[in-house]
Amino acid sequence: MLTTFQQQYIAQWHDGFMSYVGSLLGVIAGLVTRPEATREDKEALEAVKMMLTGKDAEDVERDLSSGIIKKSTLDKIEKINGDLVDTCLAHIQMNPLVREFCKQMMHIQITHNRRAEAMRLQALHIPIIENL
Repeated sequence: MLTTFQQQYIAQWHDGFMSYVGSLLGVIAGLVTRPEATREDKEALEAVKMMLTGKDAEDVERDLSSGIIKKSTLDKIEKINGDLVDTCLAHIQMNPLVREFCKQMMHIQITHNRRAEAMRLQALHIPIIENL
């Protein structure tokens, strides 16, 4: 059984995740209406929108709202963020070397964030359940 503090932490994490998703969806809604948005831009933004509203995001929301943190919860958050980075960078005009650096930098940060969250959960004695 989780303590009240542990439950509050997970509830705040849930709210933060939902706020993050909602904010990105709001940005997408605004960008697709801009006159300079090309068909390719709109397609890329639609792909990002599908990631933010897809099964993995739904699973993360469900897990966090239930207060049960599974290894797959952390895996899916990492995958969503990685896929967002890859999709966005694939559609930005830039030098290929700079693009690769940005991609690697962002993936390193995503991995770091996952490890930091796992450490916080461990410090708070919130179990990460292995997938069955």
